[in-house]
Amino acid sequence: MRKVHHIECLRRATLGLLLGLWIFSTHPLTAQETAERYADSLLNSALTASTNELKIEGLLKVSIFWSDRDTTKAYRYLEMARQQMGKSPSDFQTGLYRLYRANILMEYDRKKAKAEYLAADSLLATSTTPKSYRYRSNLWNNYGVILQKEDQDAAFMEIIVNKTLPYARLAGDSAAVGYQLQNMGLLLGNVQNHQKAVSYYEQALKTIRDLPGKEENKLEIFTNTAKNELYLRNFDRARRHLDSARHYIRMIPHSTYIPTFYRTELIYFRQIKDTDKALQSYRNGIAAAQKLGDEYMLMDINFELHALYRDLGEYRTAKKYLSMSNAHRPFHSLKNSALYHHEMAKLDYQLKNYQEAYLHMDSLRTVLDSIYEKDATTKVLNLEKQYKTAENENRILRLEAENRQQELAIAKSHWWGLALGAGLLLALCIAFFSWKINKKNKKMFAQKEQLHQEDLRSIHQQERLGQYDAMLRGQEAERNRLARDLHDGLGGLLAGVKLKLSSIVTKEGEKLPNGTGAVHEVIHQLDYSLDELRRIAHNMMPSATAVWCLHCQICAGIWIPRRFP
Repeated sequence: MRKVHHIECLRRATLGLLLGLWIFSTHPLTAQETAERYADSLLNSALTASTNELKIEGLLKVSIFWSDRDTTKAYRYLEMARQQMGKSPSDFQTGLYRLYRANILMEYDRKKAKAEYLAADSLLATSTTPKSYRYRSNLWNNYGVILQKEDQDAAFMEIIVNKTLPYARLAGDSAAVGYQLQNMGLLLGNVQNHQKAVSYYEQALKTIRDLPGKEENKLEIFTNTAKNELYLRNFDRARRHLDSARHYIRMIPHSTYIPTFYRTELIYFRQIKDTDKALQSYRNGIAAAQKLGDEYMLMDINFELHALYRDLGEYRTAKKYLSMSNAHRPFHSLKNSALYHHEMAKLDYQLKNYQEAYLHMDSLRTVLDSIYEKDATTKVLNLEKQYKTAENENRILRLEAENRQQELAIAKSHWWGLALGAGLLLALCIAFFSWKINKKNKKMFAQKEQLHQEDLRSIHQQERLGQYDAMLRGQEAERNRLARDLHDGLGGLLAGVKLKLSSIVTKEGEKLPNGTGAVHEVIHQLDYSLDELRRIAHNMMPSATAVWCLHCQICAGIWIPRRFP
């Protein structure tokens, strides 16, 4: 039943693979377009650089970008950088030119590339700037990669310990330091010391994790750290590192390290028995490697797919992909040859091809030099111990330097303490006097504000008194007018009536002796009315206000004291 289930899974996976290949053949290469856009942006930055030095460095970056994709373009931009250097370039510029020329050569002419690297290093050594040390660190890293491809892992480890790491530290390049720590982890993994490699991967991640603009390095370190955790069967930690690496793939879809990521993801899904996802990772990895023309990753990814089918018991299919893996071998490696013959012998044995299995075992015995393998492993471990010893010595030297600095600091601390105390006392005095002056200023301001408010109240009272005086003057004027009207108008009329009656009594008194009593009574009443009218008019005109105004009377009779704080 289990075998039938596996066969059904493989059928579905095969259909999915065919569908995926059809999709890739009928849709535009988005990653390729992204890479071209990125290359265009690099070229534009180089051509618009503000200085000739920046233009040269920018063109060299464009050249190294195309070195893994199109060597023709890589050489073209390298020559453009050479033209920017002028007719008489400096030794440093010539060293840069030969360094980047070697970067292109290392994929197909390793012997010539090594010679170019050595020549470039001698030219770059004429400068002792951090930039020169950074280039030399990269140079020796690439030189070591060539040695590793030639099965010289111990020599690569020696270069890391004695060249790349010291130069990276002299350059102050934390990214390069982290990258070389990762390389040490890779070399320890190659000799099956994965547990010791963990500490170097952790140091590499700690060094580079928070550095900006190092997405390519972070992608590579997270991917290789995940692979090391898979060898230790720490699947949860491997998954976390793969997820972190996938984050950087989204940021740099043009990265040349994408096939390696999918190779590692394929190993993860193979080990957790998720066949469908493993095949999807295979399809993604093969597509990315084919676009880049990366023969090494085509070999590696096909080898991992062979391991998937081998674990499922599909030995014939596994043998097919193992043969495909060997066909993509980009360079001769004794270890890879030994691994190929070993795996092929096991598959032929399972397929009952005993004669072929024997031939592969015989080839394995020819290839495998156990003495060399043991010696190489010992060299790698010894060099790792040498690095540890050097690190401990450096740590001791740093501690001694720190102790000397502490002693100097203690010797000066007394004077610093006195200076600090005097400064603190001076600051306290300044603060106290500032507080006193500020308090006095606030008090004076409050007094001025109080005086100002008193002045405002006085002005307001004067305005109100003026308003009251105007009202009283208006009332008195109206009373005077009414009094004059009563006295002059009505009083005059009554007086006229009285005079007429008096004249009538005088003229007619003799003729009407009996009627004069009533007339005299009327005249008497008119006199009384006139007196009453004059009294009322006189009362409506007070004698004080007729001469003095209200304001003068109040000022004369009232004294208002002014309060002072």
